Amino acid sequence: REWRTQPLWGIGLTQAVNSNGFYLHDGRARTLTEAILWHGGEATKARNAFATLPKSDRQALLTFLESL
Repeated sequence: REWRTQPLWGIGLTQAVNSNGFYLHDGRARTLTEAILWHGGEATKARNAFATLPKSDRQALLTFLESL
């Protein structure tokens, strides 16, 4: 009944390795932004914090994730 979050190591290589950019356990998120915004439950606070970040800060976070 619970989903375990996969480690983020290598998340930046998703498209190169899987030849797609689908995220989450079922592939419903097409981008990292969608993946973050699809979260709820224990991640609701983090999701809401991401959504309220200034655009430049959201982009900096996404750039960091893509570098992993």
